[in-house]
Amino acid sequence: MAKGSLGGDAGIKKKKNEDADLDITPMIDVVFLLLIFFMVTSTMDDQKAANVPPAVHGVGADKNKATIVSVIADPSGGVGRVILGDDPGGEEIINLDLVRRHVQAGFNEGKELVIIKAERDVKEGRVQEVLKVLADIDGLKFAIGVQDPQ
Repeated sequence: MAKGSLGGDAGIKKKKNEDADLDITPMIDVVFLLLIFFMVTSTMDDQKAANVPPAVHGVGADKNKATIVSVIADPSGGVGRVILGDDPGGEEIINLDLVRRHVQAGFNEGKELVIIKAERDVKEGRVQEVLKVLADIDGLKFAIGVQDPQ
């Protein structure tokens, strides 16, 4: 064999295939140390409980002591008509600020409850719009009724 030719092993050392052992004990110690640190230094946030009336099966709200807002499904697939009162043939309210004023007037007369009646086919977003408009009246209680179309 001539000098300088690369045949066979030609002076290259091969590394042995050995499994590398990784010691994870220090990592576990650090994780436990951090866990203990955050448990000791964190404070528990005392959340206020929501003032929700107790649910009793079969007891409904007295509609004579409440302001009623109805949301009637639109047969053409629209968002639904908002009507003051319980009459499905009533006048549709376009501006939801009028709903807030009507409920505020009822609240000032001592009607602390508003019942929102919605037909089954009304989109949930429409009921949420009505609730958002009424949310700024302090002390107002809500009841939601679902009415099947007849």
